[in-house]
Amino acid sequence: MLKRSQVEAWNFEAVREWIRRASSSRQDLMEHADSTRNYFRDVEWQGSAYSAAYDRVAQDHDQIRKLSGEVEELEQIAFQHISDVEAHLRVVQGRVADAQALGMVVDDAWKVMDYENVDPDTRKAHQDLINAAFWSFEDSVSRAAQRIAEQAVEIRSAGDLLGSSLDVADADSQAARFGSEDGKALADAVAKGDQAAVDRILAQMPQPILSQYEMDALANGTGIDTLPASTQDYYRSFFQQAGKEGVLGLNEQLLAKERAGDPLAAAQRTNLANSILAISNEKVSSPNGPNGSYQNLPADLRGMISGRSEDFIGAYTGPPELAENFRDLSAFGELLGQSHPGIEPGKELGVELGRQAADMADYLDDVDKNFNGNLPTGFDEGDRETIESGAASLLDIATRNDEVNYSLLTGNDMPEVPAVGEEYKPSRFDPNEFRNTIFHHEWSDDGAAASNLLEWVADDSGKPGEEGLRANQVLSQLPDYFAPTELTEDGQRIPKSDGDSSVFESNVQAFNANPKLADALAHVMGTNIPSYESPLHDESTVKPDPDAPSGQRAVLETTDADRLLFLASQSEAGRLLLETSRQEYEADLIARALADEGGDPARILETQGNNLAQLDGRITNAITNALTYQNEQKLAEHNNAQQETYENRQKAGEIVKSLTLDNMEIPGKGGPGMIGNAVFDVIKDQGYEAAMNKWNPEPTTETMPYPDPQNIDRDTRHAIRQQIVDSLFRQGQLPEYGFDRSGNRVDFVDQEGLPVDVRKITATSEEALNHMLRERGLFDFVDRYTLQHTTEILAGLAQEEDDLERFLTGKATTK
Repeated sequence: MLKRSQVEAWNFEAVREWIRRASSSRQDLMEHADSTRNYFRDVEWQGSAYSAAYDRVAQDHDQIRKLSGEVEELEQIAFQHISDVEAHLRVVQGRVADAQALGMVVDDAWKVMDYENVDPDTRKAHQDLINAAFWSFEDSVSRAAQRIAEQAVEIRSAGDLLGSSLDVADADSQAARFGSEDGKALADAVAKGDQAAVDRILAQMPQPILSQYEMDALANGTGIDTLPASTQDYYRSFFQQAGKEGVLGLNEQLLAKERAGDPLAAAQRTNLANSILAISNEKVSSPNGPNGSYQNLPADLRGMISGRSEDFIGAYTGPPELAENFRDLSAFGELLGQSHPGIEPGKELGVELGRQAADMADYLDDVDKNFNGNLPTGFDEGDRETIESGAASLLDIATRNDEVNYSLLTGNDMPEVPAVGEEYKPSRFDPNEFRNTIFHHEWSDDGAAASNLLEWVADDSGKPGEEGLRANQVLSQLPDYFAPTELTEDGQRIPKSDGDSSVFESNVQAFNANPKLADALAHVMGTNIPSYESPLHDESTVKPDPDAPSGQRAVLETTDADRLLFLASQSEAGRLLLETSRQEYEADLIARALADEGGDPARILETQGNNLAQLDGRITNAITNALTYQNEQKLAEHNNAQQETYENRQKAGEIVKSLTLDNMEIPGKGGPGMIGNAVFDVIKDQGYEAAMNKWNPEPTTETMPYPDPQNIDRDTRHAIRQQIVDSLFRQGQLPEYGFDRSGNRVDFVDQEGLPVDVRKITATSEEALNHMLRERGLFDFVDRYTLQHTTEILAGLAQEEDDLERFLTGKATTK
């Protein structure tokens, strides 16, 4: 993002002066060309030699005129776009001035920072105006740079063709040649460590490859066909010749400059990352050119991306080579992370990045399982963190593309196995293995990148067309991914076993290790309440629904949904998001009932809101049981730690016994530090074990206090009445006050003009509230809601140790 301080320091007049100097130089060039041609035209020289010389001079003059025309076009482009940028900047500055006139402060990132003196709506309105103006300004800047860079390539081409047998007018077809030359020169410069040569090449590369509009379009999953053909040709050829080493070497040098504080290097790295993503994206093309493709990346770079760690197990490769490969992959992931926020990779590149991330995570998991977390000889200190962050970076880029997420999760619509060279050994993709690796790996980012594989379902499930259909299909399959079931001999459906535990319980542990997964699943469940609100669905599937934007909606069987809600409740943010979403859903339905033209909200709530209480109970159970589960785990850790301490002291006692008592033939004759006679006699009299128990008593196992359903019910009655009071207030239907049995006034609106807190209404004043609810036909709804909620709580709330064990594994604890 362009900072405010940077932009306000721009000198547009200096740019215009540069354009005028270019124009003056162009005119000087034409004067010299005219002078040379006029000289030969006026010279008193005849014959075939003269004609040949004059023809050559005239031809050169014509070529120079065409080159001059390219320069003149650059002048026109630059003047036009600089004026456009300046005009857009004035609009942004005007929006900032408007905010400042009201006393608001706008920071260097164009954010309105005044939170105290201006009301939130006013501040947000001005922020929106600044954001809209700034987006247009940034787009104008990127388009200006794009068009100037494109024309600069034309001039470079024309200048290169001048004096050759080719027509300068063919300059627009030379971009591929320049890309090839620059790519090869870059590879050589990187190999030699020639920084000056790298800088020259960077200065010649078209930047930026994408305008702000195009970057935002790709970030939204929309294809673009506006990439200049010359730019597409240049970068396609550039990457083929630069190869993996050239690309990574260029990134390394730019990164060093960026870390030294060079803002230009940061912009160049962003352009390099954007160009890799654009040139390989199947949705990117020039107006009449081919679409992008994974094959546009060099073979050795594709080999690195699509290769696997097992490829380095052989006679000529081993841990040192694998370590270097992981470092290269991590550097590549970090580079792609420098791209414009949200810009999507193409389908094939995205799938390969995701698969590579899984392979890197799987390698670390294998090291943990088989080598106690110690990387083999050949790896350096810090390589584990490098591999971990690299895998997360690759996964984060891959999961920007929802089509990629769908394919990685389901195994459907996978691209063809990439052809990346003779040494590449393609492997079959198993979505089950991929999901298990990604979701069960303990990520250092708390599962943030992995959570993108779920997050898109929340965003897309409410969309029309193919996007909505894909998301609803995955939503209906989430129970199979995270809580698969199997039938017992007596026909009961219980969680599928996984050794001594269940697949579901192992996923609960994974969601605790990676709380961002719980956050994402809570978002999915919170935005899809209609999919599981009804307890009548007998299976999780996708069904036609005319009210759904895509025409179909996922429906979740009750127990399937409850287990997903339990998973989503494993994080604090997930619990908050679930309850907030439920309350918003409930409030919306109550508001629609109160706004019913028939004036009978109870009828609407009875027909459309008959599942609200059960929904409240189910989500309350999921949240409460998740907290109970986590407390049980902490208590188990505490008890285990106490037991380990006890056992450790017992072992120490055994050692002391063997060194002192058992080997002591004459009591009291030991040397310094040995146990004295008196202690020895006591131990001999009372017995060694009894003495040890006095010194180190076996710890008492602490037990869990379980939640009280009555407290939950009491809170629920308050909550639903508060929900109704708030909705009546928003609808303008809440009276300011009522009267209790004694005729005393009971306020329903407080002194600040807001609905009262129902919990603060006294028992004697409660009759006034109940009377008001009866008048509106809502009292029975509250009673029915509370009763249904109680039933749901008693059926699903864990109140003893076996309850959660049955829920997690389908079996009771063996005592």
